[in-house]
Amino acid sequence: MKNNLSIKTDTLLTPFTDSEQNITDKIGRFWDKISGSWQDVWGPHIHHGYYENDELISPISAQIRLIEKLTSLLKIRKGDKVLDAGCGLGGSSMYLAEKFGAHVSGITLSKVQVDMAEKKAIAKGIKNVSFKVEDALSLKSFRDNSFDLVWSLESCEQFADKSLFIKEAKRVMKKDGKFLLATWCSSKDEYIGDEASAYKQLCLAFDLPYMPSAEYYRKIFETQGLQLDVMLDWTQQVEKSWDIGISLVNAYSLFKILRKSGLRGLIFTKQLKYMQKGFKNKMVQYMVFVLTRPSGDR
Repeated sequence: MKNNLSIKTDTLLTPFTDSEQNITDKIGRFWDKISGSWQDVWGPHIHHGYYENDELISPISAQIRLIEKLTSLLKIRKGDKVLDAGCGLGGSSMYLAEKFGAHVSGITLSKVQVDMAEKKAIAKGIKNVSFKVEDALSLKSFRDNSFDLVWSLESCEQFADKSLFIKEAKRVMKKDGKFLLATWCSSKDEYIGDEASAYKQLCLAFDLPYMPSAEYYRKIFETQGLQLDVMLDWTQQVEKSWDIGISLVNAYSLFKILRKSGLRGLIFTKQLKYMQKGFKNKMVQYMVFVLTRPSGDR
C-alpha cells in the first residue's frame, strides 16, 4: 500500500500543537526523567562528539573536541557574559567558565539538571557560572543587551517556537555580540511517504516539536536582522556519535536505566536507533551557525 503521508519540517507535529506552556512542561519532564541515566551512559556532555576520519578517541574526548571546534569559531574573552541556552548538565557552561574565564549563565527547563549542574560546579570550585530553570522562549529574567555571547548547543531542537527563541536571543545579545547555534536539521523542507513516517517517528521519540532545514534557519536569521558569519555542515564529523552511543547503551544495565529514569528512559534507549538511521539515511544534518547582532541594530 502506497504511503501518501506528507510532512513539512517547519510545522509543529500534531502531538505538539498543544499550548506552548504544555510543550515546555513536557520537555522539562522528559529531561527530569532521563538525565540521570543519560549522564551515566553519555557522559557529562550530553551532545555529539567530533570525530575525524577513523581515529580512535574516547566519546568524552570527542565531545570536548566538539566544544573546542565551536569555540575556535568565536573570540571569547575573559569576563565575557555568556548565556548557555539549554545548558543540559552544565558541561559547556563549566568549560566556557574554566577555559576562558567567562561569566556563564546556564538555563534549562529541568530542575533535575540544574541540581546536577550546581553540584558539579561546586565540586570543581567554579564560581563564575550559575544555573537556573528558565524558558529560552521568554528569557524573562534577562535584560536587553546583556550578553556578549548566546551559546545554544543542541537545545534548539526541542524549542516549540524557534523563531521566537532566535528573537529573544538577539534581544539579550549586546550589539556586536555573537550567537552560536549548533543544531540538528532536516535535509529537506518536506518529507513524503516513508521518509515522512521516519521523520515523524524520530521527532516523537526525541520530543522534537519539529526539525526544520538549515534554509529555514537562514531565512529566520535574515528576517531577524542577524548577520550570518559562519554556516557549516558537520554531519560527517558527528554521526559516529550514535553508533558509539548505542553500543554504550547496550553495555549498560537496563535495570539501572529503569530504576533511574523509569519506563520513559527505558523506551528512549530503544529509540536511539531512529536518530542513527536519520543520519545514515541523510535525513538529518548537523549544522553550525555563528551570527552577529549588528552594531547599528535597534
